[in-house]
Amino acid sequence: MDKASPRDLPPADEALLVRQGRAAWLAEAARYTRVRIQAVTARRDTPTAADGGVPGRAVVRLVWAGADPAGTFLDGRPGTVHFTKNGDGSWNRMH
Repeated sequence: MDKASPRDLPPADEALLVRQGRAAWLAEAARYTRVRIQAVTARRDTPTAADGGVPGRAVVRLVWAGADPAGTFLDGRPGTVHFTKNGDGSWNRMH
């Protein structure tokens, strides 16, 4: 995943977003068992005309594995978590 898009965030922001994205995704996948994150990246979220071109957004993309409530285990599942940067430099998850 790292090779698919160049790093475009300051290293401290990237590391923080990876940690926050992993934690958010693990909470999202709480109904699954044997969950593991297989890969994760954090990159700038390209502003679009639809959102007014607002800068200061990031997206964490994950590939994860886990067993659903029926017990079916699948790997290579994609996931995304979006964040916006606050004026104080911290990041908040967008829902």
